[in-house]
Amino acid sequence: TRAGIAGLIGSRPEEIILTSGATDSLNTILLGTLLEGDHIIISPFEHNSVTRPLNYLVRNHGVTFTRLDGSLDGGIDPGEIEKKIRDKTRICLINHISNAFGIVAPLPEIGKVLRKHKDIIFVVDGAQSLGTYPIDVEEMEIDLLAFSGHKGLLGPTGTGGFYIRERLIDRVNPLKYGGTGIRSLDPVMINEIPHKYEVGTMNSWGIAGLLAGVTYIRERGVSSIHRHIEELTRRAAEGISRINSITTYIPSPEIHHSVISFNLGELRPRETASLLDKIFNIKVRDGLHCSPDAHRAVGTAPLGTVRASFGALNTKDDVDYLCEALSELAESFKEVTSNQ
Repeated sequence: TRAGIAGLIGSRPEEIILTSGATDSLNTILLGTLLEGDHIIISPFEHNSVTRPLNYLVRNHGVTFTRLDGSLDGGIDPGEIEKKIRDKTRICLINHISNAFGIVAPLPEIGKVLRKHKDIIFVVDGAQSLGTYPIDVEEMEIDLLAFSGHKGLLGPTGTGGFYIRERLIDRVNPLKYGGTGIRSLDPVMINEIPHKYEVGTMNSWGIAGLLAGVTYIRERGVSSIHRHIEELTRRAAEGISRINSITTYIPSPEIHHSVISFNLGELRPRETASLLDKIFNIKVRDGLHCSPDAHRAVGTAPLGTVRASFGALNTKDDVDYLCEALSELAESFKEVTSNQ
């Protein structure tokens, strides 16, 4: 499993740490690295798996953070990062693809900016991208990459991990200590990867399931999957945008991947999602998607949006069915409002 994931991102297998998911990984990275007085830069589209640990560190350990500006159309500007760097900046953490709006961050350009600052660790939240979007940690100059197993990698829930550049293991402390199954006479945790960050009995069944997903991804090819999902995303964006009564929140095509956010008329997102589920058996997500800052940046807080997301196993027929269902709902909504 390590070797398979390493092959997807251009790392060595021992640099892949297996955890219960991206949230577990991000907590280890943030709480295990940042110290009193440290500063971190984040994107405006971060998930609560980043902002909640950070707010804990702000309140209890004197950490500070700066949130970059961003927009639905333009995403984030890598040049702005340089302006936000302080003497105490230790991490720049960027969400590769927004789970709420599908906004893609320019990782190669950000990596080039940060390489001028050797002491700043470039951390990427790849929960929404690994397995569906090409990533090369060397070309993009990524130092740590958190990932989820149950999304683009097609593994079970409760799986995931993070990539760590080996030279950084002395800067990132584990959050858990205990048995590793080897070198039991050592009184402290083994300062080697992956053992330093993997403690206790591992989720072997889940990891086996993750291997099955990773094997499929590698056989089909990330680039092929990426093109397939981009085609589905464009098809959905075009189809949904033509429907009256629907407001879409769609990034520019060059920075858009895998997610369409929208609202239908005056219906609350939950009501639209419930209708799609009960009438058409279409499963979508409604609300803030655990990413309230992204919705504040786009202007869809506090209720959020309906989110349709597309993966490797979705088809054009799935997209067309979604568009037909939304068109039917929009027509029904129009009739109801005209009779009021």
